[in-house]
Amino acid sequence: MLRSRPLEALPSASLIAVMLALGVLAHAEPLMAQPLEPLVTHPIEVSDLTSSSATLHVTTDVDLACVVVFGQDEGFGYLALDLDMGGAAHRDHEVVMRGLEPDTTYVFRMQGSAPDGTFYASEVYTFATPAADADQDRGWRNVATEAAGARVVDVSSEFGPAFSAEHAIDGDPSSEWSSRGDGDDALLTIELPETVAFVGFGAWSRTMGSSAEIVRFEVETDAGEVFGPFELPSARESFSFEARGEARRFTLRVVESSGGNTGLIEFAVFVEDGG
Repeated sequence: MLRSRPLEALPSASLIAVMLALGVLAHAEPLMAQPLEPLVTHPIEVSDLTSSSATLHVTTDVDLACVVVFGQDEGFGYLALDLDMGGAAHRDHEVVMRGLEPDTTYVFRMQGSAPDGTFYASEVYTFATPAADADQDRGWRNVATEAAGARVVDVSSEFGPAFSAEHAIDGDPSSEWSSRGDGDDALLTIELPETVAFVGFGAWSRTMGSSAEIVRFEVETDAGEVFGPFELPSARESFSFEARGEARRFTLRVVESSGGNTGLIEFAVFVEDGG
């Protein structure tokens, strides 16, 4: 199920950028949106489409602070923030819509504000997610969630409350843990309520486009076993890896990354479903 990211949970710079992109700071009066399409260098369309995420790459002729609003109808209800925004307007935009349902049609609109206060909005576009890959359904169940009783016991650092380590195990694809510049030194340790016979791990890296993406990681258990390194092909979705043993505590360590504020959207420990 999709969950929107509340504005009050965003760090101040991102909150300001979102408010600008939504057109709520530039003027006291309601804004008339100018068409976005004349400013883009290529047609607006999604790419890197998976059963749970979709990416929008757009280049504009003027600097804009942008967001994408999306949903299953034109009521939208969810928004995705430009990965490289950082509170400033710019021209190369990359936005990832996450937490999508497989085999579902979505609508979206890109919108944003220029530094002079002009508000732009695109037409409403549609895309459809593919069905879930068969190899994604292995009969595994993730027990590394707060709902299942998992908790964070150690973390290398946190960028702030909006990016706390608990977001890596909250089951919400619209939230994420971000370290404070840890790069390859980032780590996260979680503890389960009891020792389990695990069959694999899952990880979904956060990214800021040119930085903050985990490329390879390893997992060490409280039994002293080290698994990996595992390679993450991209930050577009969660990837799972087979690994078997018994443990209660698990430490994920970054082995290689693109540097910066590395972190996770999700860290999973899988057991056989029904086990």
